Amino acid sequence: MDENCYPAPHSQVAAAIVDGQAVIVMADSGNMSVLNELGTRIWQLSDGFHRVEEIIQAIVSEYEVEEAQARADVSAFLEQLLALDALVLNETPQPTG
Repeated sequence: MDENCYPAPHSQVAAAIVDGQAVIVMADSGNMSVLNELGTRIWQLSDGFHRVEEIIQAIVSEYEVEEAQARADVSAFLEQLLALDALVLNETPQPTG
């Protein structure tokens, strides 16, 4: 994954934070995902303004995790969201909302 890209919610995704967990609904399929605390934080940072590298560094600083582990976990999680069409990757900042 290119860590210089800016992940952002797909235009067909609706999301809300409920009791500290992100609830994501994919409009095209109707599929819904509820994210855990870490997934929710990664989702919040995937706002079209933070690069993947910045998200990794935020996770390292906010959670007790080694950088290599955070890099692997964040990349794998973002890849899952991309595969679900919940996120898109942009080459330039594209804040949402």
